[in-house]
Amino acid sequence: MEKMKLNNENIAQASSHAEKILEEWGADARNILQIRLAVEETLLKYREAFGAEAVFAQKYTRRLKRIRLELSLTGERFDPFDTGEEEQSQVLRGLLANMGVVPAWQYKNGENLILFTPKKKKRSQITSLALSVILAFLCGGVCSLLPEGVRTFLINELISPVFSRFMGLLSAIAGPMVFLSIVWGIYSIGDMAAMGRIGKRMIGRFMLMTILLTLTACAATVPLFSLKAGDGGMFDFSELFQMVLDIVPGNFFTPFTEGNPLQIIFVAVLIGMAMLILGNKATVAAAFVEQSNYIVQLIMEAVSSFVPLFVFGSILNMILGNDFSVFLPTYKLILAMLTGDAVLLTVYLVLVCVRRKVQPGILLKKMMPTVLIALTTASSSAAFGVNMECCEKDLGIDKRIVNFGVPLGQVIFMPGVSVMFLAVGFSMAEIYGVTVSPVWFATACLIAAVLAVAAPPIPGGALTCYTILFVQLKIPMEAIAVTIALNVILEFVTTAVDLFCLQTELVELAAGLDMLDVGRLRKKKMD
Repeated sequence: MEKMKLNNENIAQASSHAEKILEEWGADARNILQIRLAVEETLLKYREAFGAEAVFAQKYTRRLKRIRLELSLTGERFDPFDTGEEEQSQVLRGLLANMGVVPAWQYKNGENLILFTPKKKKRSQITSLALSVILAFLCGGVCSLLPEGVRTFLINELISPVFSRFMGLLSAIAGPMVFLSIVWGIYSIGDMAAMGRIGKRMIGRFMLMTILLTLTACAATVPLFSLKAGDGGMFDFSELFQMVLDIVPGNFFTPFTEGNPLQIIFVAVLIGMAMLILGNKATVAAAFVEQSNYIVQLIMEAVSSFVPLFVFGSILNMILGNDFSVFLPTYKLILAMLTGDAVLLTVYLVLVCVRRKVQPGILLKKMMPTVLIALTTASSSAAFGVNMECCEKDLGIDKRIVNFGVPLGQVIFMPGVSVMFLAVGFSMAEIYGVTVSPVWFATACLIAAVLAVAAPPIPGGALTCYTILFVQLKIPMEAIAVTIALNVILEFVTTAVDLFCLQTELVELAAGLDMLDVGRLRKKKMD
């Protein structure tokens, strides 16, 4: 780490060097430009605060394909990103930093540390998955010519043990990952008092609407499936009440030892709220949770890179075992998800158009750029900038709500994901003959809504959610192979639906707080 003074020449050299290194290491091109400008702007702010004689250092690291750029400046505590204009600035920066949109700042051991986390160029998931499926069919065709004894050996001695180990690894990571993600997500919200009436009302609406929309989608999609009703086919209040009681664990350890998903989530919420209330008194615990969260997420990202290989082995196993027919009924999964998504879009479109007296064509035209980016990239982060601009300039939402609501909503308000989890649960329950009851449906709606909020926003995060979903709904783990194969395609639709719902929900929230420019909302968008 070479130390340099904060003069114009060194600042220009540092930003240029950042661009060069990130290009060599294969960071995303658009992200490289953003980081170069951010490095230059950050160092200029520190020069204004500390003077040109102050010294800074620049450090680059790359481990397991993760790139980090760190700037360090010894001196007084100075946050270069604190404008003092937003009452939720600390909360907002935390959300944006976790999404990788802005740098993260902290003051440690007398040093100001600014951390940039560039995004790697992403290989197409669809391409990798398609190659895995094609290779599985080719190898399956070749293996079908082998003697039955050889095929049995491949299934029992090679493919099945690898599948079991992979599933065991996912199950082992699932509980800690969701637990840490929820705890850190709640704690990183910051001081609830500082959030004011906007933040509290916003989070309350996000949670309530996720539950209501999930129940509505459930009612619309259930008739598409022929589910096997068990002895509990009639409503039993005592069974439902027992399910609610079972969410509360006897102690803090059994949820993890027994792998009970709802109890893990309950404990996570409890600890997260306690840490949020304690604030600075829980800094040591917060640091432990934060660093543990990063460790587990890194492990999950590494595991998820083997998903194409896992899909290849799973499909090959199905072909060799003559179980490939399980893919045939999955058309209902896609149909159910599209039906549920159509319900969500219709509810919000009618709600906004009727209550705010805006023409559907005008509203859709304004929202279409954000939806199209999400639909073609399956990334809410890629659509972040366009989403912010659309909400403020086209939909007339107050800037204070946009600045806080968009990053927060993209993390926790995902009704489209909830519908996807429901559709997956219903489809796999039908395929594998799972016995259902009213309590089973209540559990499905609850776990789908909770996982939509708790799903870690990282590659492979959905894998842990599916293992939790299947455990809670008594669905065999063999179903995850089919689900992962379809998930890559389903995510494109769910991302677009999530952002559509977020924009319309923010319109309604702003109107309720008298922070909506209705005239701008109703005005036609100029081409």
